Amino acid sequence: MLIKYACLSVLVIQTVSNVFLVRRSRAYDVSIPVVVFCQELLKLLTCLVIMICSEGIGRTLSILKADIIKDPVTTLKVGVPAFLYIVQNQLLFLALAHLDPTTYQITYQLKTLTTALCSVGLLGRRISGAQWFSLCLLAAGVGLVQWKDSVESADSSSSSSMIGLGAIACASLTSGFAGVSFELMLKSSGKSVWLRNVQLALCSCIVGLGNIVLTQQDHISEKGVFHDFNGTIAAVILSQAYGGLLISLVVKYTDNIVKVFATSISIILSSLISIFYLGELSFTMTFGGGLFLVVSASMIYSTFPAKKKAE
Repeated sequence: MLIKYACLSVLVIQTVSNVFLVRRSRAYDVSIPVVVFCQELLKLLTCLVIMICSEGIGRTLSILKADIIKDPVTTLKVGVPAFLYIVQNQLLFLALAHLDPTTYQITYQLKTLTTALCSVGLLGRRISGAQWFSLCLLAAGVGLVQWKDSVESADSSSSSSMIGLGAIACASLTSGFAGVSFELMLKSSGKSVWLRNVQLALCSCIVGLGNIVLTQQDHISEKGVFHDFNGTIAAVILSQAYGGLLISLVVKYTDNIVKVFATSISIILSSLISIFYLGELSFTMTFGGGLFLVVSASMIYSTFPAKKKAE
């Protein structure tokens, strides 16, 4: 029980702080593709260290040679979700530049809907009636929050909100497809999750480096690669790189319910911080209703999974 509460607390802190850190990072003139590349490079190094610690240096080198160098086709297949994750990360930075943290977190829960639809289409996974109902609640809740936002910004920053909404909608699509396609690769082979993560991070680094070369030449030649990097940017890189690993550990050592509760609590905390501390958000009945529906949908979706067919 102590481990469960500890995991819940750490995940809530990471989720809330990551959103506000990324939003604050937009105040600095950094190259977002460089930040994203640093995240992926840190993931790659971390996964390699974990493989070496668990398998030994010699065994790790043999595995990498057999599954990456001698099997480039499979590694290229991993490049598909890697490309989508790079796009997703940049879209999330864009979204937080145009949305307040709470609206961002609530709207990004659309990834549950896209992941569910991709799971049905690609993995043939069954979804219970309660889960379909929760997905409808989720869509309605996000709609209420965005309706509130569009009404409030009709005379001022409507276009900015629409850019943020469009970015986060695209990020939800890429998140759902990339996550399910990577899961499909994991389940269709007997390879370790750390090897697949090494392949994923390696492909992400290659894609990210290509993105820097193609889009950031002017920025880098004028200001340098690490222009405006500071403690905040370093914290963003650490939080983004280790956030996914933290979620994996939470699910492994507790259960998916803890992850859902952490998401719900982080949304509520972000709302309180935005309303009472930052003053970026005004509480309305429609916003409160949307918040309630999204949190309820997350809990229902995780609590009432489809029953497995009897053998």
